[in-house]
Amino acid sequence: MVFCFSNDEAPSSDSKSLGTAKKVVDVVTDKNTPEVKKVEMAKDLNPYVRKTAHYAIYMLGGFLIMNLICTFNIKDRMKIFYSIYIGAIYACTDEFHQIFTVGRLCQIKDMFIDTIGVATGVCIFLCVKKIIENKWGKAYEHKGFRS
Repeated sequence: MVFCFSNDEAPSSDSKSLGTAKKVVDVVTDKNTPEVKKVEMAKDLNPYVRKTAHYAIYMLGGFLIMNLICTFNIKDRMKIFYSIYIGAIYACTDEFHQIFTVGRLCQIKDMFIDTIGVATGVCIFLCVKKIIENKWGKAYEHKGFRS
């Protein structure tokens, strides 16, 4: 999914995020707000929508990577390290891939945002795991991960 989004040429990618920003503006503004003002607000919001999308998709990736890594028989701290490391490496390769997409750039800032998203996903995984263990006990312990 990340690869497909990164493969969108700049006009297509911008159009998608601007469309999302427009929907957000429509929800939070008064129905009497002039359309010109809404479009201007959506353009101002667009960079934040783009960065939030980076963060969110990598947060999901971090959660899923951690879930996968927990199936391996390695030390618990290393599971966290490997999950974040794999996510960060993918973020770097994804940004590098964008160099070859028309109108797109490789941005270090996006790599950091993506990596923070991965780390957040790993933290969410650990919190969900802890909640499940507290509710249903150790019998439901995730394969390969001990608290």
